[in-house]
Amino acid sequence: MYLKLSVIAALVAVATAAPSSTTVVAPAPSSTSGSSTPAPLIPLPPFSGTLVGAYPTQDKIAPTDTPLVKQWLAELNLTNIATWPVVPFTAAGDPKNPSAIPAASCDWTETNCINKDLTTCPLGVWGLTYDDGPTTFSGKLYDFLDTTDQKATLFYIGSNVVQNPALARRACGAGHQIAVHTWSHNPSTSLTNEQFVAEVKYTEMAIKELCGFTPRYFRPPYGDIDDRIRGLLWAMGYTSVIWDLDTNDWMMAPGGTRTMAQVDAAFAQWIAAAPTDKTGHMVLEHELYANTVDAAIANLPKVQATWKAMPVSACMNDPHPYQEKNITLATMNGAKTGVTNGNTTTSSSTTAGGSTATGSAGTSTASGNASHSTTGSGAVSNMVVSSSVTVLAAAAAAVALGQMLF
Repeated sequence: MYLKLSVIAALVAVATAAPSSTTVVAPAPSSTSGSSTPAPLIPLPPFSGTLVGAYPTQDKIAPTDTPLVKQWLAELNLTNIATWPVVPFTAAGDPKNPSAIPAASCDWTETNCINKDLTTCPLGVWGLTYDDGPTTFSGKLYDFLDTTDQKATLFYIGSNVVQNPALARRACGAGHQIAVHTWSHNPSTSLTNEQFVAEVKYTEMAIKELCGFTPRYFRPPYGDIDDRIRGLLWAMGYTSVIWDLDTNDWMMAPGGTRTMAQVDAAFAQWIAAAPTDKTGHMVLEHELYANTVDAAIANLPKVQATWKAMPVSACMNDPHPYQEKNITLATMNGAKTGVTNGNTTTSSSTTAGGSTATGSAGTSTASGNASHSTTGSGAVSNMVVSSSVTVLAAAAAAVALGQMLF
């Protein structure tokens, strides 16, 4: 089940064209349609345009000998982490000896073994996810999502976050669920414990600096995860997310020979089978390059007409996908997107799914660290910022106090 990991990793690097410098000046937020970017639903921290954190070289495995990494490791209780060995990979991107991977390690890519990983949403719900952003192509996707007030889970690569800070901030402010996809997009089981912690924490740090919050959800690159990696994630407070449907959109040019028609056919097949679905879905798509974004835009309206499309946290009815509990994202059972800060509360007009779709949302059983609950709808009122919002003024300077954000 392993993909050609070295090919995908090369594509990630080409798509982002990230230099090695960790000092980045932010360009203006991208809007390929010419429309203005909506005012943020989640107020953002001030940002001068230059990152101040000390970040690793982009697209390289994060170092483990820095004071920050040593501090992060010291703060974690790793005594109960499984001792399964690091899996060596070939230059072609495959395990050198897949038969040597112990079945008891619960390696998903080898055996489809699940251990508290999230893989599906409740019946009638489409978990909308995009991996590998933010890239130079992300603005076009975010423009389209804005047109239907559709929110998604965006699994961000840390290297890409520091390369494209304005796009990352745009997505954070828009109320998308932001999650971690490592720093360098290497197979998780190929990393030592220390390397994996560094990869997650540096990505987490970049998102925190730009967006003001700390994700609690993680997707392993290539779905490469075993119980050693899961244990490290649990120690850091993360829920792992995989998928049950794969568009294989990354195989379109320049990744391979897959055509847009073949990706469209996969969506058509899933839509035709929707009346007999036993569960909802979590679907693997990418904002990696132009073709994957075009495929996402072409097929999203069909998805919205068949399922209730929403972020993973929404379909899990988890209103707090970040460590900061004052930030809430919309869920199926009616939680509203907003921020509480002292006596200040913001709330959003955004529903969990953004747009209405056919299909019914069923009840899900608890799994992993996310909260599963019963069905419901996310009807919410327009977002209003209280006139007492003085602490958020710098983060939302363009928004007059008392003015509608949406």
